[in-house]
Amino acid sequence: MDNTAYTFVVSVNNPLPSPDPPPDHLPSDAEMASTIRLSPARRPEDAPLAHVYAPRTTEPYGRRTPSPAWIQFGPDGGSWCSVRPATPDVYDVHASDGAHLARITRRTGRLLPWPRRVRWSAQLTEPSRTVTGRVGTGYAWFAYAVTAPVWILFALCGMAYSFFDGTADDYTFRRPSRTRWRAPGAGTVLDRRGISKTYRFTPRHLDVRVAYALAVLQTWERER
Repeated sequence: MDNTAYTFVVSVNNPLPSPDPPPDHLPSDAEMASTIRLSPARRPEDAPLAHVYAPRTTEPYGRRTPSPAWIQFGPDGGSWCSVRPATPDVYDVHASDGAHLARITRRTGRLLPWPRRVRWSAQLTEPSRTVTGRVGTGYAWFAYAVTAPVWILFALCGMAYSFFDGTADDYTFRRPSRTRWRAPGAGTVLDRRGISKTYRFTPRHLDVRVAYALAVLQTWERER
């Protein structure tokens, strides 16, 4: 991909089927949990940018113990990195040779005593700097709060309709999710678009392995 900016998406619900066993360096219970693809795809038959593996489990993501993940790059999977939980909401990213690439931290949001947005940050090993992204823009959160009475009423009416109609449509109004990761002196290096759920990535300013790890962790936290 050289240093040209591009857009990708992390597919969670419908990853590409993988009839082959996991790569030899992965545990035997590892299975493909996601794929990372260009968006929009140039051709439907093009290989994904990366495959993401995780230990097999039947527990919902929000209830399971944090587990490692492995990101395989390229059509042959020759290059890879691991994402391992260190403590709750803290993950270490390592290269295939074991070199430490970054530590990713998720700081939870809160309403009181003062509002604070969820923050995803990555402390890079080389070069030593931090990239930080806050979930939702200030304008989006303001609009979300101002219109809350309207969409809450809409959601309640929708759920009542679903109860009598027997449908299972989702009438909830999702919170703002756009996230711009910024690095000192480089500006925005990774940008998650909330509506399209895609990531705009600038390889020149951030290691692709760290960028994919951030995208996978945030996507899994929201959608798995």
